[in-house]
Amino acid sequence: MSTAQGFAGNLEREAGRSTNDVSAGTVRQAAKKLLELEQENERLRADVARLEQLTAAAPDLLAACVEFVRKCECGAARSKSSYAQMKAAIAKATGGN
Repeated sequence: MSTAQGFAGNLEREAGRSTNDVSAGTVRQAAKKLLELEQENERLRADVARLEQLTAAAPDLLAACVEFVRKCECGAARSKSSYAQMKAAIAKATGGN
């Protein structure tokens, strides 16, 4: 159980003890919002991890693209090493897929 889930559970219990319907409703809304924010936080952390992966791959992608363009411009793009370098950089950026 996460900390947010624990706090939300405490809020729900307090809402159940409340003698005021308005207070109980407000506390329940707070518990629900806390859980929603926890889910959003998890999504954002996944986005950050993906951005970190792409940021780490960017220099390799740029180098591979520059080398590939250079070889295309001089007519040497048939090289399997250019293809392998580009493919490896793309694999790094996409997580190996």
